Amino acid sequence: MEWALLAMVASMAIALLLVRSPVGGALGLFGFLLPFDTVLVLAQLGRIHIHITWIVGAAAGIIFLLLAKLGNRLTTPPQAAVWMGLLIFWAVLSYFWALNAENAVFRLPVLALLLFLYFAAASIRPTEKEMATIIWLVILGGFLAAAISLYAFSRGEWWISPLATHFTRQLSGRETLATADRMTDPNILGESLILPLSLAVGTLLSSRTWPRRLLLFGLVGVIGASTLATMSRGAIAALATVFMVLLWRSGARRRVVLPLMIIAGIAMSMPAIWNRLMLTQIDRGAGRFDIWQVGLSAFRHYALFGAGQDCFPYAFNQYAQTAPHFVGFSRAPHNIYLGTGVELGLVGLVLLVGAIVRHLRLAAKGSQAVPDEAMRLQLVSYEAALWGLLVCGFFLDLLWDEYLWLTLMLMVMTVHVRKARSEPAHQDFVTRPRLYELTRLAG
Repeated sequence: MEWALLAMVASMAIALLLVRSPVGGALGLFGFLLPFDTVLVLAQLGRIHIHITWIVGAAAGIIFLLLAKLGNRLTTPPQAAVWMGLLIFWAVLSYFWALNAENAVFRLPVLALLLFLYFAAASIRPTEKEMATIIWLVILGGFLAAAISLYAFSRGEWWISPLATHFTRQLSGRETLATADRMTDPNILGESLILPLSLAVGTLLSSRTWPRRLLLFGLVGVIGASTLATMSRGAIAALATVFMVLLWRSGARRRVVLPLMIIAGIAMSMPAIWNRLMLTQIDRGAGRFDIWQVGLSAFRHYALFGAGQDCFPYAFNQYAQTAPHFVGFSRAPHNIYLGTGVELGLVGLVLLVGAIVRHLRLAAKGSQAVPDEAMRLQLVSYEAALWGLLVCGFFLDLLWDEYLWLTLMLMVMTVHVRKARSEPAHQDFVTRPRLYELTRLAG
């Protein structure tokens, strides 16, 4: 009965949100649910898990295209979108020469969703209010996931890796997000909180009132503490990267220092984090050092066209004996750059780097051309989140995770907002002399 009442209230809130702001509500809801993605599995078809976020993302894309067409808000995607399309096209094309095409098929629904939603988001001109709705929903989703995870962590509900030794098991209790039958890997949880944290800090920097600042200080503190409690070394490196980029690009250095001190203070009060970092040499980065060495051997063999999408484990097995320490068979790359090189070859690696560079240049040019500080800080916060996720990508396989793609979508959409803001002034400058000339001739 309680769950039914909760579902009814949630449905009414979502309906109201979509009525008030279809674009902001649709993509914002998608971003809100992403930290819960692992535990929100609706059904399973063979090896394919149907996630609720997939349905929400597909619905958001349909809403975008309908509103863009009917509301005369259709716009041309930037050149960065071409690189993303080519990357997915090459990934799908690689199935024809994949070492195990049957294994690779399970990725197709995700690739189709990401491509559809990205191009739908890149083809609509959103308003500033719609972007604000999306940002706040992403922040609140990250905060809610962080708060729930921290509460469970404080009660002793920890993730302990099944690969941990007796020694490392004593130090490996990590925060997770769990339901009765599903549990989120702490690395994935930490990764999913990078974008909400960066947006929260960016919104904090542009806030003008103290009540709003205090609220955002609290949100930043909870999300930051949760990211640290996952004890994901990749997420911690990403967290440091986000703050370094914000210090470098925002120009609001004094306002960045305070949330940075809050996060640093939390880290200092958690000795387990330092123990986790000290384990890196002992556990060889949870075996990553050896996996990467095997991956480099496989890359030399599959450098041109790759072994095929999602076929790194099969290429790994062929060269597993080259590892200094045996780490098992069929291991994932734990590195998007090495994984892309082995699976998609140099062609895929060039497309990936090209897509990243295009989006970073798009954000940099957009932030330089925006006189409004709030919008400039929005672009800087997306840029910081992207840099953080790219650093995280050295340790985690996040290339096809929705968090990374949502960051790119928001970056492109905010650039469209900037262009829409500058166009009316330009049009007025062009049309006023013509109107004056027509009036003079008519007179």
